[in-house]
Amino acid sequence: MSKIVVVGGGAAGLELVTRLGKSFARGNKHQVVLVEPASHHYWKPRLHEIAAGTFDDELDAVSYLQHAYCNRYQYVQASMNALNRSEKSIEICDVDGEISTLEYDDLVIAVGAVSNDFKTEGVSEHCLFLDSALQAQQAWDRINPLLRAQGEHRISIVGAGATGVELAAELAKVSAKLERYRQDTKLNITLIEASERVLPAGPECMSEKVSKALTKLGVQVRTEVRVNRAEQGKLVTENGEVIGADLQLWAAGIKCASWLTELDGLENNRLNQLKVDATLRTTLDDAIFVLGDSAECPQADGSFVPPRAQAANQAAAHLASQIKRMLKGKAIKPFVFNDGGMVIAVGHDYAVGSLLNNKLILRGRLVRNLYDTIFRLHQRILFGWGRVTALMLLKRVKNSLNPFYKHNIS
Repeated sequence: MSKIVVVGGGAAGLELVTRLGKSFARGNKHQVVLVEPASHHYWKPRLHEIAAGTFDDELDAVSYLQHAYCNRYQYVQASMNALNRSEKSIEICDVDGEISTLEYDDLVIAVGAVSNDFKTEGVSEHCLFLDSALQAQQAWDRINPLLRAQGEHRISIVGAGATGVELAAELAKVSAKLERYRQDTKLNITLIEASERVLPAGPECMSEKVSKALTKLGVQVRTEVRVNRAEQGKLVTENGEVIGADLQLWAAGIKCASWLTELDGLENNRLNQLKVDATLRTTLDDAIFVLGDSAECPQADGSFVPPRAQAANQAAAHLASQIKRMLKGKAIKPFVFNDGGMVIAVGHDYAVGSLLNNKLILRGRLVRNLYDTIFRLHQRILFGWGRVTALMLLKRVKNSLNPFYKHNIS
């Protein structure tokens, strides 16, 4: 019997243990273990909805404990601290602070990435981040009082990538919806980007459409503005401009957690990502694989797999099949990322999508439905179509009976 330990219950890690748990359930030949400090899984592309108070945690969150039972893998609520490659074990710390070791035959690291503050002075002290469901909930705990208070309130968001754009748009829609409840409250949202356009990693024509949609929602978009430091209630730019705000959020760039650079000699890049070969194995240890944003994975054309949700999903599906091949004594194949395009939500009923290698740019409510479908495909892997269909029907009924932004008046 082989013991496969997966560290990290994000989209990639959870999809991997789901596929492996189901595959090994009958023969009981192999043990699959998920190590994750949180109690519930939230799809990371929707963390901005948690921060804006529009996420339905009753229907869209996943209990690891229940999911593990249904899919025949073991869930250990703990975080990884250290790695011992010679003994093939990891050190873990549970929620009570107890330290223990966990042995493995094959290890998969899928802990994702976090925001990159680029060592900007004051950011860690005076800005909020959206790297986890906990941080998103903390952001909501700060935003909710602003929504309840009368008058105008300023929110600054640094970084106009997918997270920054979607958060700005969702908050703008929340502010507009408050008029339905006759609340004399308004959020003035400023989106700040150091590059010359929003979504700098996407096609330029998509950036233009997203920027126009944000402006239409009332978001003030500031491009080519570099933040030099953050202070209490204000951001100071490189040219000395002061941008005041009641709340400041940072969503600029990514990097991996620093503890990934201390894993028994494994190779890292400048973003702390672990270096892997095309098969997703680490360059120095064939028993350790890395998935998703944590990996610097090369492609045949010399590029690297981008840190995007769809890449993590594809890598999880690929590695699940390859681990099964490996356990049968077969050679494993390289991972090839197929870019399916990009879809960015701009509010709850509008999205902009780039498809067919950026040759086709679409926008509107139907594209927003496509955005939601991507999430449902993730749920389909976790639950199957039967439960996903039931969840969709329940959500439709629930939304028809409750206020659109129920948290804002509760």
